[in-house]
Amino acid sequence: MGTKFLIDIAEDYKQLYDTRENYDVIIYAGEEHNVEEIHAHSLVLRTRSAYFRGALTSDWAMKDKDSGCFIFKKPNISSPIFELILKFFYCGEVDIHDQEGKTILDLLVASDEFGLTKLIDYIQQYFVENQKNFLQQNPIGTLHIAARHEAFNEIVKFSLETICANPDILFGINNKYLSLDEDALILILKHDELEMEESEIWERLIKWGIAQNTELKNDVTEFNQDDFKLLEKTLQGCIQYIRFHEISMPDFYHKVLPYMPILPSNLFNDILRCYMVPKSVPLYNVFPPRNTVKSILINISHALLFASWIDQENNDHYKNKLPYRFILLFRGSRDGFQNNIFHQKCDQKGATIVVAKIKSSDQLVGGYTPVDWDTSGQNKCSDDSFIFSLSDPTNLSKVKLGRISSSYTSYAMCCNSSYGPNFGNGNLHINGNCVNANSNGYYPNVGIPNGSQIEDYEVFQVIEKENLDDWNGAREEFFSHLEL
Repeated sequence: MGTKFLIDIAEDYKQLYDTRENYDVIIYAGEEHNVEEIHAHSLVLRTRSAYFRGALTSDWAMKDKDSGCFIFKKPNISSPIFELILKFFYCGEVDIHDQEGKTILDLLVASDEFGLTKLIDYIQQYFVENQKNFLQQNPIGTLHIAARHEAFNEIVKFSLETICANPDILFGINNKYLSLDEDALILILKHDELEMEESEIWERLIKWGIAQNTELKNDVTEFNQDDFKLLEKTLQGCIQYIRFHEISMPDFYHKVLPYMPILPSNLFNDILRCYMVPKSVPLYNVFPPRNTVKSILINISHALLFASWIDQENNDHYKNKLPYRFILLFRGSRDGFQNNIFHQKCDQKGATIVVAKIKSSDQLVGGYTPVDWDTSGQNKCSDDSFIFSLSDPTNLSKVKLGRISSSYTSYAMCCNSSYGPNFGNGNLHINGNCVNANSNGYYPNVGIPNGSQIEDYEVFQVIEKENLDDWNGAREEFFSHLEL
């Protein structure tokens, strides 16, 4: 076997890149008033890119009679971007660590045009790992670029997960979403983890549709028949992705019904049927419920924190993607604070997490158990239960977490028809609208005040998403707890 001198070859090509000696390709890169002339070698371009191999063997690349060079005009690619591409061709390297987010995206688009699959994969991975701040500042531009290129799957996934977990990035007070293209908006509407109430998504869609037509007024009571027809035409590609069957009846009446003329009649009748006939199965706009946290006490950030604790990971282990569904089973202010109602709604539901808000404060307290609640009058065993106290819900680092002691796992929870959720036989016990706490050693003391009044409390069923083989069951569970 002969000796290989790959390092020497790499150095020679690097020198050729630096000198451009005996070039036979001239590339005019950049727009009309910012064009720069770049030199290259046709042999390198042909060898490294199928795009240039095809271009240089066709009539597309003009050949200058005087210089004998092939001439390319690329007004859509700036000279700095083209130089990055050429360095990849000649030297097999690309340095984007000091580049701005826009430059990286421009390089990604150019790489796609030239069919550079390996470079596309590398840039996407780097962008996902290092450019979250850029996405938060430029969600529309990033999503538009990603949505227009089939190869940018990782950028699309990253963009959608980040935006849907933090919708204020796009739907906040600046209303950035109003300038979204329809294709990009549809990608968001289709996403199962858009962390917004469905009625709010509908309101944003209506506002987007009106913004696309300057002749439409913001007040629907001033619409005439032509206005409704125009809005219907604008939104016809989007309405099918609204999950109307997840909208409560009061919200439907106040927020959707005024726009009834733009809804297909079969969809409208189907929505009414599902409201009026218990356990009806939707026939139109059939989607699983969005994987959001329907709560007045916590948001997605809290759920990500709880998921990290459930899996016994660091607080920030789950940053964007929630591995569990948190299905609201019980809310005191909605269902009543009586202990028997807690058991009616929460017994035999498997893993649950309880969250309560201390009255006249921002403090949240609660606990998790993977074991069923019931009214057996028995203590139950669990190695994975915990209780917690969060003094500042806006600062998730200010938390006290107490896991069940390894010596007392048989006292993880106490199940009794006279009690509400009771962890450690009194370490944390919600009784009606009061929380009691005793330092009996089953759980570490997490600073929960004894005998405090609670403003509200909620109980969520915790289900691993990969175990949701049949979302119809989850949908039925959801509808049984709609706030009608």
